[in-house]
Amino acid sequence: MSLPQVFRYRGREVYKIRNNLIHYGNPDDKFVAVFVVLGTEEYKGYKISSPISVELQINNPKLTVRERVVKKAEADNLYKALELAHVWLVQANGK
Repeated sequence: MSLPQVFRYRGREVYKIRNNLIHYGNPDDKFVAVFVVLGTEEYKGYKISSPISVELQINNPKLTVRERVVKKAEADNLYKALELAHVWLVQANGK
């Protein structure tokens, strides 16, 4: 298994876990954001992720997935999902 490709958005790591699952946030923080790509659409010959489910989760692997979810919303595209998650993470992690 190869390591996921990581890039940064507003100082936090963004990495793809599976085909439709993206994590956003620093692994050492108490909270992270998880994106689930619900569908794709064509735009000028490119596949664009839309809509995207956004979840703020407690970063604790001992909890079940259902117990980890603190907030949940849906965004039209990846940019809006990242912006929403950034606000949530700043509020939740205090930085």
